[in-house]
Amino acid sequence: MIDKKAMLEAREELPVVGEERVYKRYLCIWNRQVEYPDGRIIDWDIAGHNIQIQPCFSVTFPFNTEKKTTTLVIEYAQGVNQLKYTFAAGGFDPKKHKDLLETAQAELSEEARLKGGEWIALLPEGHGGISELKWCRNRFIPYLVLNPQIDDTPSPRDAEEFMQVIYDVPLDEVRDIVMRGDMMLPSVQTWVMGEAYLREHGHI
Repeated sequence: MIDKKAMLEAREELPVVGEERVYKRYLCIWNRQVEYPDGRIIDWDIAGHNIQIQPCFSVTFPFNTEKKTTTLVIEYAQGVNQLKYTFAAGGFDPKKHKDLLETAQAELSEEARLKGGEWIALLPEGHGGISELKWCRNRFIPYLVLNPQIDDTPSPRDAEEFMQVIYDVPLDEVRDIVMRGDMMLPSVQTWVMGEAYLREHGHI
């Protein structure tokens, strides 16, 4: 049997004994030294956005309760040099946004050309956010928004963004996209949590 008392708790933080930023552009890389419980000091490459506030980005699952459909974005993913499915997502900018909800609303307008609706945070209040990747410091908050409307005056997109919006996508088609491995992981996590909320509250 597993000795649960001897196991480390999930989300437990280890002591950081040193950290230095070694690269800065759109993303940054830090050299981080961490002390393990057995006393070893390990150096790690940590990537992320150059913002100390965490969680630092949002992902939003829009849902039409009458049509039972969502809106997806096809976006260029530079790391794999491919077009990928995603929900509207984007980073918190303290010069533009007062909080992550305002970030999510701005990104929904910018990327999905939608606004308004009933907003639901899919994590408990005060949660530190979901880790984007094992080796990345970025964390995100997933949102569900019910019945947003078309935004006739959407926020402008960033110059480097390349994307297309697909409206009225049935949830079974989203499932197929996820199962094919064609959706970015933060959007997959948001879809899983959002669909669970929709089932629990009788929307699907």
